[in-house]
Amino acid sequence: MEFLVGRQAILDRNCHTFGYELLYRENVKNNTSFSSLDGNTVTNRVIINTFLNLGIDRIAKNGRVFINFTRDLIVQRLYEALPKEKIVVEILEDVMAEDEVVEAVKDAKKQGYTIALDDFVFMEHLEKLVALADIIKIDFLELSKEEIKKQVEIYKKYNLKLLAEKVEDEDTFKFALDLGFSYFQGYFFQKPVIEAKTDIAPYQMSILKAMAVVNNPESEPEELIKIISGDIYLHTKILAFVNSPFFGLKHKINTIKAAVGILGLRRVKEWLNIMYVSKLSEEKPEELIILSSVRAKMASFLAPYFSLDEDDAYLLGMFSLMDSILNLPMEIVLKEFDYLSEELKAALTGKENNYKKLLDFIKMFEFGYFDRAYEIVKDTSLDIEQVNDYYFKSIEFADSIYSA
Repeated sequence: MEFLVGRQAILDRNCHTFGYELLYRENVKNNTSFSSLDGNTVTNRVIINTFLNLGIDRIAKNGRVFINFTRDLIVQRLYEALPKEKIVVEILEDVMAEDEVVEAVKDAKKQGYTIALDDFVFMEHLEKLVALADIIKIDFLELSKEEIKKQVEIYKKYNLKLLAEKVEDEDTFKFALDLGFSYFQGYFFQKPVIEAKTDIAPYQMSILKAMAVVNNPESEPEELIKIISGDIYLHTKILAFVNSPFFGLKHKINTIKAAVGILGLRRVKEWLNIMYVSKLSEEKPEELIILSSVRAKMASFLAPYFSLDEDDAYLLGMFSLMDSILNLPMEIVLKEFDYLSEELKAALTGKENNYKKLLDFIKMFEFGYFDRAYEIVKDTSLDIEQVNDYYFKSIEFADSIYSA
């Protein structure tokens, strides 16, 4: 594959996932540098790879996908090749409000496409584009708080919504929320909001105890069947999961024993971990749980390239955001996970080892820092071109559970 493709979530005011912005670059192993390609070539190739070769549902089954459009691609009306209900046409900040551009954007609006202006700062000569926009993205790292407030005042007379970009912490999120922003993009929801408490709530403790049983290497299928059968939520969800189109079974499965038999012990444990982590984080953005699940599955796929155990790697990814889920320092959280190996605990608290190396790779890929990701694995047998496939399979895995 010529391009590496990732995604960054865009949340609404209730922290539900509105969509994703595509993060992409040319394969870092190729001789042609990414910076040498013009924006038209980049977007064209990404559209071909993501929408035509891979299928849009593999990277974003739910929500919109924001795609960058240059001046030429807008004028060429390339958006017409894409489903209007799935994409947001994101016009880059250097596009001017020329007559040709304005007419092309008007056509897009008439056809029902959603228009966003990227990294936008209001200027009088761009007013025609502002009047057509549905969403304006404001970079919170580029502007001061006073400058952001001034921009918000300007846009109040227009029928559009504002998206806060590069929201990196809870305080910035609250600031944007108070200003009336509708959408939020950044890593703020992944960071723990450390509270004064130093203990875990009783209901969370009971879930952690159940997770200890699930992750006991000696656990037998009968124990897991008993756990699932005794919980109406788990009972309903596993039957919905195993009967979902993801498995494509010809006959409906009606019993927990049959469901566990089809899934197998490893997959049942994976599924139960996700269900329990989801219960732990009911007051958190759903994207945090999806991200944990994607990391977990991707870590298990990549484990052999780092000479690591696949089951432990899965737990590494699954628990990598547990401090954010529980709003406690990771060191305190890990006291409740006696069954984790010392190597896993070390990696989760930032100490260097192969598990930390694997987690760093996943994070770099996730953030769109593909050069840094490549540096981590360049001396392994992992072909960087395989990573997209593992990434999309991990997304599909998470989607199959949450849509069941």
